[in-house]
Amino acid sequence: MTKDARLPRFSTYAMKALALTAVPTLLLVQSSLAQQRPVAPGAPLKDFVNKQYPVSDTDTRPYDKHDFNGIWVRNPSAQFHQPECPECRDPGPGYGYLGDLPPFTAEGQKRFEANRPTKGSVPGSPQAKARMNWDVGYRRAVQSSLSNDPEERCEPLGLTRLVTFSGGNPPMQVVQTGEIIIQRFEWFWDNREIWTDGRELPNVDDYLPRFNGYSVGKWEGDTLVVTTVGFDDRAWVDAFGYPISDKAVLEERYTRPSHNRMRLDMTLTDPKLYTRPWHSSTKVWGLVPKKDAEVAGWAGIVEDRCVPADNSHFRSFEPEAAGQKSAAAGK
Repeated sequence: MTKDARLPRFSTYAMKALALTAVPTLLLVQSSLAQQRPVAPGAPLKDFVNKQYPVSDTDTRPYDKHDFNGIWVRNPSAQFHQPECPECRDPGPGYGYLGDLPPFTAEGQKRFEANRPTKGSVPGSPQAKARMNWDVGYRRAVQSSLSNDPEERCEPLGLTRLVTFSGGNPPMQVVQTGEIIIQRFEWFWDNREIWTDGRELPNVDDYLPRFNGYSVGKWEGDTLVVTTVGFDDRAWVDAFGYPISDKAVLEERYTRPSHNRMRLDMTLTDPKLYTRPWHSSTKVWGLVPKKDAEVAGWAGIVEDRCVPADNSHFRSFEPEAAGQKSAAAGK
C-alpha cells in the first residue's frame, strides 16, 4: 500500500472539534464519530462474556503466541486499511467494559449515581428507549458542561478505561521484553507496565495508589494472565461512570488466537463497590503493520494528549446547557 492510499488520521480532539462545529448535539450521544458500534437488540450484554468469536483473520503465517509486540486496534479497517474485523466490535455501546455487570453495594450505588458521563444515550431519547435491556449506565448521558467526567478535565483515565477506550479510533502499542510488557495508549499518550520478571504483587497499603495500578503477569500455557492492584479510586472503570475503588483487583487474560488477532477477557473484583466479580465482554484487537501506521513518513502511534487549554477551546463551541444562562444572569 502506498502512503497516498491512506486516509489521514485524526486525533481524538480533532474528531471532537469536528463533532462540535458540525453537529453539537452529538456530544449527548457519542463524543467520537469513530466509535459507532453495532447494537444487539434483545441480547443481554452478559451473553458476550468469554465469547468464542470466529476468527476472521486469514493470515496463515507462523507466529509466536507469546509475542504481543506491535500496534493493535479494534477497528483496523477504519484508519489503517486493514481487513474488516467483525469480532473486534463491542456487542453494545463503544468504550465500555460491558459484560456481566453485578449489583452495586450501597457505597457503589452512591458513587455510580454521583458520576455523570457524556457517553451513551440521552435519557428518554429514541436510542435510550430502544436499549432498555441494557443497564441504565448506558442510558444517562449528559452534556459536557454538566458532566464530572475526568476525561473532560484531562485527568488520567485509569487502566480499565484506557484498555476499553483503545477501540475504534485510538490504537494501543505493545512493547514486550523478557521481563516487562509496556502498553502504550495513543489517547492521552499514557502507558502501563506489566512486570513478568517473577515479582510478587505489592501490599497496596504500603504503596501510593496509581491510576494504572501495579501489574504482574505470568503465562498459563498460551494465555498471559495479568493481575493488577493498587488503583486510584478517582478513575472510572469505563466511559460510562462505573466506579472503581482502591481495593479492586483486576485480572486480564490475553491470548493471540491468530497472527493478526489479540483477545482479552477481564474480571474486576471490587467488594467495596460490587457484590460479586464483574466479567467483561470479550475484547479483540487487530494487528496493524508498522508501515500502515505511518503519518507524514513517521510510523507509530500518534501523540494524542489531552491538553487542558485545547479542551477548554473545544468545549467553548458547545451550546450552554439548559438553565445555565439564566443562572448566570441571576448572579
